[in-house]
Parts: sequence; C-alpha cells; structure tokens
Amino acid sequence: MSSFICKITAMAMRELSEPSRDRDNDKEVWVKHYSSNHQMLLVGEGDFSFSCSLATRFGSASNICASSLDSYDEVVKKYKKAKSNLQILKRLGAILLHGVDATKLQLHPDLNRRRYDRVIFNFPHAGFHGKESDPYLIQKHRKLVSGFFHGASHMLRDTGEIHVSHKNKAPFCHWNLEELARRCSLVLIQRVAFEKRDYPGNENKRGDGSRCDQPFPLGDCNTFRFHVAKELYTEKAKSREAKERESKHRRRQERFLECSHRVNRVSSEIHNGELGRVLPRARTSSPHRHTEEPPPKRRCLLCQDFEVHQACQEPFPKRSHRVNGVFMGFIKCKDEKC
Repeated sequence: MSSFICKITAMAMRELSEPSRDRDNDKEVWVKHYSSNHQMLLVGEGDFSFSCSLATRFGSASNICASSLDSYDEVVKKYKKAKSNLQILKRLGAILLHGVDATKLQLHPDLNRRRYDRVIFNFPHAGFHGKESDPYLIQKHRKLVSGFFHGASHMLRDTGEIHVSHKNKAPFCHWNLEELARRCSLVLIQRVAFEKRDYPGNENKRGDGSRCDQPFPLGDCNTFRFHVAKELYTEKAKSREAKERESKHRRRQERFLECSHRVNRVSSEIHNGELGRVLPRARTSSPHRHTEEPPPKRRCLLCQDFEVHQACQEPFPKRSHRVNGVFMGFIKCKDEKC
C-alpha cells in the first residue's frame, strides 16, 4: 500500500513539474530593447550574426524574420560564418529571406501583409563608391534610409518601433536621420548607445568590396528609436486625400473636355461630309447657280418639234392619234415644268 502511494505521489510531482518547465520556456526574455515576444523584422543583415545573437539569447527565433539584400549563395560566399548562423536561425524557427530591397519592403510578397513590433536596420550603407564625405555619396545614403523609413512605417503595429543603428561622428551625422524620419511621419523616441558587447556573437561587417567580410570600426554610435506620429500621419493622410480628390476632379474635367472636343470634331466631320455629298449633286443639277452663266430660258414644246408634216397624208384615225400624242406630250412637258 505504501509503495502504491509513493508511485501516485511521484506521478503527481512529475505532472506538476512539466507545466512549470513549459512556463519557464515561455517566459519573456529581454535583450536591451528587444523582447522574445516581439514580432521582429531585420533588414540588411550581413552574415546574420545580429539576428543569430538575439535568437540564441531568446532560445527561439519563431518571432524573427531576418533578411538580406544578397542572395543565399552570395551571403555564404561573402561571409565565412554566414552558413552556420543561418543554420542556427533555421533550427530555432526563424523566417529567412534573401534578395530583399530595404527601400521596397511594402512591395515584397512575403512582407507586405505582415505587421511588426520592431523593424531593425543596423548601420545602413549604400556601398563604397568614394569618400564618405562626398556629397553625392551622402545623398545616396540618405536616399537608402528614406526609402527604408517609407516602407517600414507602413509595416508597424500600433506600438511598433523602427530602429536604426548609426554612427554619430562626421560625415555620418550629416545624413540627418531625424529629418528623413519626419518626412515619413516618424518621430524620435530615444537615442541609445549601441554597445557591441550587449549582443554576444554579433560581428559588424563591411559588406561590400574585396574586404566585405572584414569588420569596420564602430566608434561612437547610437540606436535611433522611431515610432509613427499619429498626429503627423493623420495630417498627411488628410492632405493626401485632398490631393487625391483634387486630382480626381481634374481628371474628370479633362475627360469631359476630351469628350466634348471629340463630339465637336465628329459633328463637324459629319457636317462637312454631308455638304460634300450635297454640293456635287447641286452643281450637276443646276450648274448655272454656281457659275456666272445666265440660266437657260424655258420654253414649251410646239407642234413643229414633232414630225407632223406627214399627218395630212395619213388616214384620219392615225392622224388623230398622232395629234393626240402631240397634245399629250405638250401636257406632260407642262406638268414637268420643262
């Protein structure tokens, strides 16, 4: 009896311990500004070491979608550790996408219907095409970040944030991220110092050129946290709707004018065509109306117009018929107004 009670007690203890393990696994884990419960989209990943660091700390990557501009083959060829990082992410349940343009996120078929708590772009860079202080290159970098803000701002949940890690020293500070964000109805919440040690295993890579797998010096850098300003968004939405209404009204007027011109053109063509068909007939039936020649004088048919000189030599019945024929011809000519 005592052994039976011991078995029941052991089974009960085992059942109680299993849910506690599940609760431990489901416990929310925070790494700086990122939670294991956040739906996260990472853009512009190099060797995928940052997303792999987060997934390893969370113990799961089921809420992580990591993407790169390069294809899978290019990523594996460029970075030595990329293949192992991708394998870890895949094993932990991450969604991995390649060939994703950061400036066209809202157009990607696997992303345009999803909404995220965090959209992350660490150290955006448009490539090494000269000196970093070159105004042309700065404008190129700004265009990249602006395109990213525009797409990412439409992919956030109500309390979602956009994070951009960026250097603070010149010439990188001339990109003016806050100005670019405001153009997309985003406002800065906070600037937090980016520390590499907060993300074990993360390695920043140049990502371009012959030294693409080499790290670049971070120096003084921050993570810029933005969120959508509802007031700015509402104001811009209203102005956009007003512009759309104005453009619709303008298009409607243009279509009306085009249709009226078309109707006028067709009616004039019909009018000219009718005149062209009527005038030739008028000229042939009454040519004197269109020339300076006087109209011909009308005259009635007389008896001498008919061959009646033989009437006296013919018998009376035939002669009477011929005379009647002349008379009937005279009457017919008069009726026709010759």
